[in-house]
Amino acid sequence: MSSHHIVRDEQEPALLTLNAAWLRDETLASLLEWSPTIVVPAGELEVLITLGIKPDVVVATHEEKIQHAVAWEAFAPLTILERTSGQNTIVAALHYLLAKRHKAVNIFSSPFDLSLSEFALFFANMDIVFYTETSRWLWLRSGQYNKWLPAGARLTVRPLNEPQEFMWSGFTTKPSQNPLNKMALDVEKDEMVSISSNLPFLLEEQL
Repeated sequence: MSSHHIVRDEQEPALLTLNAAWLRDETLASLLEWSPTIVVPAGELEVLITLGIKPDVVVATHEEKIQHAVAWEAFAPLTILERTSGQNTIVAALHYLLAKRHKAVNIFSSPFDLSLSEFALFFANMDIVFYTETSRWLWLRSGQYNKWLPAGARLTVRPLNEPQEFMWSGFTTKPSQNPLNKMALDVEKDEMVSISSNLPFLLEEQL
């Protein structure tokens, strides 16, 4: 499975892989369907190559760039995005994608690798989905979520700001309208569920 170097539409979500070991075949196949721009930190590059995926951008410190310069020539064309030793890889990568006018990104990393306030700039300008080993976290910029879910499904909601008002429909228990921390929501029967808020929020779906 590999990315194809073709003319891309920056409206399509880029793929930022901070934890390549979390890549799941079925999820990955759907994300690679539109040949996204693939960004990876230097430490994950070999893992990605082993999976048969050719990245477009590697995020590296100056030292890593010098150390691997010859080896990385084999992966040309490859953009080397140099970050300072004190700069977070996610922040460097997202600044790059914003500068390239990407409107959306799928990230294989926990949304809590940074504080939510550190993501604020990117949340305001991009649609972001985080993938972990077992779930995905959606950043719901509109404050709205509506989906048909099977019985037994569980969602987790994480408010960005406190207090934050919510309205819920389709869950077994009536959640608090003003949850202070993350809240788990269970679906009792196959039905359409809805969550709405006056502010954006994070929502976790199990994979």
